[in-house]
Amino acid sequence: MQKLSISERLGLVNYRNQGRSQATPHILVDTSICNSVCPHKCTTYVCPANCYTLDDEGHVHFQFEDCIECGTCLYACDQGAVTWRFPDPETGRGVNWSLG
Repeated sequence: MQKLSISERLGLVNYRNQGRSQATPHILVDTSICNSVCPHKCTTYVCPANCYTLDDEGHVHFQFEDCIECGTCLYACDQGAVTWRFPDPETGRGVNWSLG
């Protein structure tokens, strides 16, 4: 069996209701906090979907489209930069878990 990369595995995730252009974010990240006071930028290495990235200058960037709704970033961020809520099943995306 061939081992899939993270991006290939994320490509297999199904979301309810909406295409990417209509997605309503269920996470808000104040990256100004990440980039000014956060000493460790831990969300960039705990997110399994790689939604948090660092650029060449060490600034945190965030995109929610590949989020798998694990909530890890909410618990990992100790600086108050992450606001996370469960996606609304009518207006949010929501992951369709096929294996539980």
